[in-house]
Formats: sequence, structure tokens, C-alpha cells
Amino acid sequence: MHTTIFNKLKTLFSQHPLKGTSLFVAASLIGFISLSSCDLQPSGSHPLTNWPLVQDCSLHHQACESQQAQQSVRLEILPRPIKVARMLDVSVQLQGIQAQKVELDIAGENMYMGYNRVQLSADPNQPGHYRGQSMLAFCTLDDMKWHISVLMTQPNGQVLAVPFALNTPQQR
Repeated sequence: MHTTIFNKLKTLFSQHPLKGTSLFVAASLIGFISLSSCDLQPSGSHPLTNWPLVQDCSLHHQACESQQAQQSVRLEILPRPIKVARMLDVSVQLQGIQAQKVELDIAGENMYMGYNRVQLSADPNQPGHYRGQSMLAFCTLDDMKWHISVLMTQPNGQVLAVPFALNTPQQR
């Protein structure tokens, strides 16, 4: 389907004075439309339950935690402060949650930044502890707002999403 749309746009823009630029913009739009259907829910998964966004804790200064009843999710990202385009070490600690799979999903709130999700590995020496690495994409905005969500697939197939807010001001 995308090839057909791309070929029609290619024909349409081939006569335009800025044909190279127009074709690039059209191809970018096709890619954006294709990717914009992505959401937090992992492909082929079961229903998603969203916890409230954690906004009152700064991941730049400390680990942050979200709690619901007898369950909690603690997220720590190092090094701090968190910077774009740098490798980040991610640590998640679960309490009262059984997870078959734990993923970290990073999404731009004020600008679409592409699909950025990594699976975290269970620490065999610490039950409920998961680790991995990720990176915030480089952005041209002066002030970027992010939702960093911990996604946990439970044994019954239910997926829990716990989002944490992060703001990365322009770094000079």
C-alpha cells in the first residue's frame, strides 16, 4: 500500500520546481502516517491498563515511584541529569506485580519522536528488578517533554503502563 501511495506522490511531485524537496516531504509524511498508528500497547498484546502520569518527581534528580494499592513501580535512569542523545542505564523495581515482560517506552509529548521501546532484562539476583539501556532522541525543540512509560506484561496477558513525565530543556 505504501509503495502505491509513494509512486502516485512521486508522479504528482515530479513536475514541481522543488521536486526533490517535495518528494522527501511526501515520503516523510507517508512514514509519519504509518508510524503514527503506533501506541503504547505492544503488538499482539492484551488490554492495556494505564496508571496516572507521575509528574511530581524529577528523574533528573532521583529515582521516581508510582503506587496503586499494594503495587509499585520504581524507575531510575542514570546518569543524571538525563540528556538527549546519550546512552542511559535504566533500572526498574516492581513490588506486588508479576511480569513476564518489562519494556521501557519513550514518547515525545510535544513532538512525535518515533518509536522508541526497549525490553528490559530481569536481574536473576534480584526478583522484580529489571535493567536495560535506552536513549532519548535528539530534538530541535528548545524544551522537550517526554513520557517515559514502564510497560509490564503480566502472566494473564494484561499490560500495565506506568508513565513518568520528563522535561529536557535545551542543552548548550
